Amino acid sequence: MLRRRLLFSFLSAGFLACSAPQTAPSRNAGAAPTSLSLPVPEESRLEAIRARLDRLAADDWSFWKEHGPDRELGGFHGTLDRKGSAIAPTDKGLIQQTRHLWSTSLWYEKKERTAEVKALSDDLYRFLMAHFYDAGAKEFHFKVSRSGEPVDTKKVLYANSFAIYALVQYARVYGAKEAADTALACFRAIDTRAHDAKFGGYYQENDPPWLTPGAQKETNTHLHLMEAFSALYAYGKDPLVKQRLEELVGIFQTKILQKEGYARKDFLLDWSPFGEAEVSYGHDIETSWLLVESAESLGRAEDAGVRKAALTIGSTSVDWGFDSQRGGMFEEGPPAGPSVKREKIWWIQAEALPGLYELYLLSKDAKYLDRLETTLDWIERHQVDREFGGWYWGVLEDGRIGPHGDGKGEEWKAAYHDLRATVLTAEWIRTRKQ
Repeated sequence: MLRRRLLFSFLSAGFLACSAPQTAPSRNAGAAPTSLSLPVPEESRLEAIRARLDRLAADDWSFWKEHGPDRELGGFHGTLDRKGSAIAPTDKGLIQQTRHLWSTSLWYEKKERTAEVKALSDDLYRFLMAHFYDAGAKEFHFKVSRSGEPVDTKKVLYANSFAIYALVQYARVYGAKEAADTALACFRAIDTRAHDAKFGGYYQENDPPWLTPGAQKETNTHLHLMEAFSALYAYGKDPLVKQRLEELVGIFQTKILQKEGYARKDFLLDWSPFGEAEVSYGHDIETSWLLVESAESLGRAEDAGVRKAALTIGSTSVDWGFDSQRGGMFEEGPPAGPSVKREKIWWIQAEALPGLYELYLLSKDAKYLDRLETTLDWIERHQVDREFGGWYWGVLEDGRIGPHGDGKGEEWKAAYHDLRATVLTAEWIRTRKQ
């Protein structure tokens, strides 16, 4: 039986009073999250969280649907200013376009099964295949011009992982088997050229500028390869994909996860830690829920070892990187030390939403719902631009826009993190209970 708990407000008087001229403006000023002072059933509490997530998702989708598509030349625009107007640079990146393809397909599947949404996905798919795909290499170029001319043809593991991820999503949602066939061919191509048969994982020496100088493998690329392989295996049950996914899950459990409880960022070929120990709170909390998802794809949903690793990485990230005064997650810090990069980056706040709910399910500890609610408080009050829509890249602790500025879309900023987090977390609240 679900427990009863108090629903606390974590907003300090100083936080509420934050009104510097550069603070992220509020389109719905005064529409603060409701705080309840009486005990409420946990089911009611979850329903309130779900409703807030649904509203955030709908507002975010409205922004991207209106401003993202390049209706003249195809795909989504390369760069958007604060109001959503397309500006220079106009080049379109593989990571960006595939993330939009994944997100539009998700929206169609979970929210809005209309011809309009499908047309957005179809256009992104056509643009991707016509302008990014290298049929000889079976991989994808890194960047093209607005009209689709190749600008940077290097083949990057990280970027190709998102091509696999998006193609599988498109294939699964719309029944487009040819997209899944392309994803599998891309997997085989990168596996042939880059898989490390001796130590596991993938060689990254030819993946500049991803690596710290001197490092030979890094966690972030392997995280998104695991994410892509999880989706690819769940779709097609290819035995080699399963083998590589099993390998990556094991590497995260035994090599990347350190004894202090965090995911090391950089390694040598044999997975010996390299460089200074730094903790990326956002990547760690993202890792925690993606590990569980990968185990589920493999039919290991109740795997105690995976669940323990996920709980360890996620809870450590929150213990070290959560802003207990204002909600939300800082960016980075040393193991067990104070955060040294304290800007609130949009994707980190997004990944905290499914991550915190996953921690709640794994631990049965409602403190993670407390932190989920205060992270929603932060997002609603400061990360979202309530005047023009969309999420800011970064916001400082006091609510001012961070040094990256107030633009809404660019090569690294697409609909993927924010829409995925709000849509999936709301879906999990409906379907995955204690």
